[in-house]
Amino acid sequence: MVEEKNCPVCGASSFKTVRNAPYFRGEKEYFTIQECQECKLWITNPRPEDDDLGKYYESEDYVSHTDKKESLIDKVYHLVRNIAVKGKIRLINDVVAQKGKLLDYGAGTGFFLKAAQDNGWQVTGVEPSAEARRNAKENHNLDLVDPDSYDWSSENKLDCISLWHVLEHLPNLSNHIKNFHTALRAGGKLIIAVPNHESYDAQKYGNAWAALDVPLHLYHFKKKNLEDIAERFGFRVKEIRNMPFDSFYVSMLSEKIARGKINYFRAVWTGLISNLKAASQKNASSLIYVLEKVK
Repeated sequence: MVEEKNCPVCGASSFKTVRNAPYFRGEKEYFTIQECQECKLWITNPRPEDDDLGKYYESEDYVSHTDKKESLIDKVYHLVRNIAVKGKIRLINDVVAQKGKLLDYGAGTGFFLKAAQDNGWQVTGVEPSAEARRNAKENHNLDLVDPDSYDWSSENKLDCISLWHVLEHLPNLSNHIKNFHTALRAGGKLIIAVPNHESYDAQKYGNAWAALDVPLHLYHFKKKNLEDIAERFGFRVKEIRNMPFDSFYVSMLSEKIARGKINYFRAVWTGLISNLKAASQKNASSLIYVLEKVK
């Protein structure tokens, strides 16, 4: 196990335990989540060694790497994904003045990247999972790149980098943010979608909130954390958007964790309340941050 002695964002060394959450995709284990007492970032601490993290992704329940559609939750995931990808394409078209070079980091099986390519973007995808890269090639004819093979120092600057529920998975958080900054042109956009532990559904389910997803999620964010990251690493927050579908999907998973089975009515009701509360406050179960490179 790896224990962080210093916050990966601000460097502070004082932490407080805030959650003890279960791994829910296989044999149950519990992991501690601690809060940095300086910048208030939550981190899974301690966490498995980098070489050991892979086994936690091997569960058949991890649908973003497999594209399977067996259970009702899997089918809900893929239905929502099909709808949400259209919104993601609209978003990048809205926030980037002209279609250009797009890098999707943590591209999974390439579903979003293929849609962006079909929409006129010049696309590159980075994905650590060999299985997901194979699926992307077989299903979408996309040649995704292993993270270790990508050249961040290239002078061929990018117009947009997207991370859809990926930032929370990345070891060495500050190094990744620096790489994204280096790879973007001046004024380029970094689009980050992450769970929000200040949402209504996160507060309701507590340790059983599925979007904690330990130990796969190494970091757990709220709005202040992304605002701090933007300021520290040469970006500014241009826009924050709610992701309304996530509250329903996450609530279904959370019901199963909390009660051993899914009460679909209760999950949908929780998701609805979460979205209603989030409508004016931009505090949904998951949030999209549009960051602009400023220096």
